[in-house]
Amino acid sequence: MRRWSLLHNRDYMLLWGGELLSELGSQSSAVAYPLLILALTGSASRAGVVGLAKWLPLAVFAIPAGALADRVDRKRLMIACDAIRMTGAASIVVMLVVSTPSYAQILAVAFVDGALFTTSYVCERGALRHVVPADQVQNAVAQNDARLFAANIAGPPLGGALFAGARSLPFIADTASFLCSTTMILLTRSPFQAASPAARPTPRGWRSDVGDGFAWLWRNPFFRLTSLLFALGNPIYTGLYLLAILVARQHGASAATVGVMLGIIGVGGVSGAVCAGAIRRAASARGIILASEWLLLALVLALLLVTNALWIGLLIAAAEFLTPAVNSVVAGARVAAAPDHLQGRVQAAATMSSMALGWLGPLAVGISFEQTGATVTTLILAGWTLLPVTVATLGPSLRHGPPDPLAAVRP
Repeated sequence: MRRWSLLHNRDYMLLWGGELLSELGSQSSAVAYPLLILALTGSASRAGVVGLAKWLPLAVFAIPAGALADRVDRKRLMIACDAIRMTGAASIVVMLVVSTPSYAQILAVAFVDGALFTTSYVCERGALRHVVPADQVQNAVAQNDARLFAANIAGPPLGGALFAGARSLPFIADTASFLCSTTMILLTRSPFQAASPAARPTPRGWRSDVGDGFAWLWRNPFFRLTSLLFALGNPIYTGLYLLAILVARQHGASAATVGVMLGIIGVGGVSGAVCAGAIRRAASARGIILASEWLLLALVLALLLVTNALWIGLLIAAAEFLTPAVNSVVAGARVAAAPDHLQGRVQAAATMSSMALGWLGPLAVGISFEQTGATVTTLILAGWTLLPVTVATLGPSLRHGPPDPLAAVRP
């Protein structure tokens, strides 16, 4: 099979393996950030601000990262990103050993890590077509998605278990993962972009990079509406993860149990990814999107009834189950419909718009939880969930579905 032939592609496996270790380390430290803030300060609102620092760069740096990746050597840029992220994680380790890291330091490391993750992600997507043959690019993308899901499952439990052993251990693991990733990228032989400057598209300027992609999304009613839905939905998911941690910890869950809880949520995403094709064949695009929004609202409200970490994990896993199907419907239609010369800018604009409000979720949940408690915070989150539910239910663009080019990407 073509997918398995990627195992014999030396450069791809080096790149894939390095990013697997990097993502595993990042997922381990991601659960450690709020746990560390809670251990050092006891402040849920400060834990929320750290969540803001991790998520805000995903929206702010999407377009600049895409433009930068087209202007400089992608391999060197990825190596620089890993080296800086490694330095940041190592600085947390040093301060935990010799003293106590300051809140400002943790905040800065989280922000820089989020910004450079975005840059590395864009670089890797651009590098794939130069590392693998053209007829294997789709398989490589699917294998990369499997890697991310695996890291999402294994990383949080590992991070929780390491934090339970010592506060510095998740950050030591993160530092080591970046060192391995840097080394494996250095060992690759393939260029990550066209070797000849003449073969590369000439950038027209930052304003064009931003404007063309957004203009295309705005002209297409289905993509305009789904971009709004994703923008409204991301704060719910980012806030939901922090709320799960706060509620679980409030009711006595250990750091290791919190990690297992987040791992259960990852299993929900993997299961949804496995079933996404069957779901698409069984339901219309509008039906899948509506089912996802209403299911999310029901499960957020169900959090009012549970306090056990494992049950919380199962509820959020169920909420994540339809996410891959929704993403495949919308992103698949977008890739099929966008003209080739606008692909990069359209995808960057879609990423930026969908992540634009992601930072709001953990910030609002952290402040609300500290001021009002779990019940009111859950009700506030449910109230916000009503916004995308209403937009999806009443939006006329969904009734017409995505444009016809979607048929080209359906199995």
